[in-house]
Amino acid sequence: MDDSWYFAYGSNLDPSRKEFRTGQLREARVARLDGYDIAFNKRGGVGRSYANIVRHDANTVWGVVYRCDPEALASLDKYEGVDGGHYRQAIVHVRCNDGDEVRAVAYVAGESFIDDSCSPSGWYLSRVLRGARHHGLPEDYVRRIQVAARRSKTRDKSSE
Repeated sequence: MDDSWYFAYGSNLDPSRKEFRTGQLREARVARLDGYDIAFNKRGGVGRSYANIVRHDANTVWGVVYRCDPEALASLDKYEGVDGGHYRQAIVHVRCNDGDEVRAVAYVAGESFIDDSCSPSGWYLSRVLRGARHHGLPEDYVRRIQVAARRSKTRDKSSE
């Protein structure tokens, strides 16, 4: 089986996290996924959430595509909880900074794990932001990540 591209938009933007999960990075390219928005609505631990992508025609999610061999994707499936329904693989088409369009695997939260009342932990959010800055994602998008996380925290506090 051939290599695939994997589109990272959450904590796997952080190269050290991605390497821990799948081994040495082989190739990483900044890319954007049009027609989606980032949300922190994938339920994790008690009251906590992780990143997810949701359809939104007017928005764009920035991230990184990593070249992965089949073993790396199988490892990601385990970390992302594919067997338990936490996330599922979805095929998306992203546009890289050099203009190339590539077909990539992205992980989308399973329906039974979507919970808009949760918020990301400080540790998790710092990983996402560290990765976004490491790869030089647009600063206005980095601010959007922070706003999306704050929206989650506001919803979390209002449900108490």
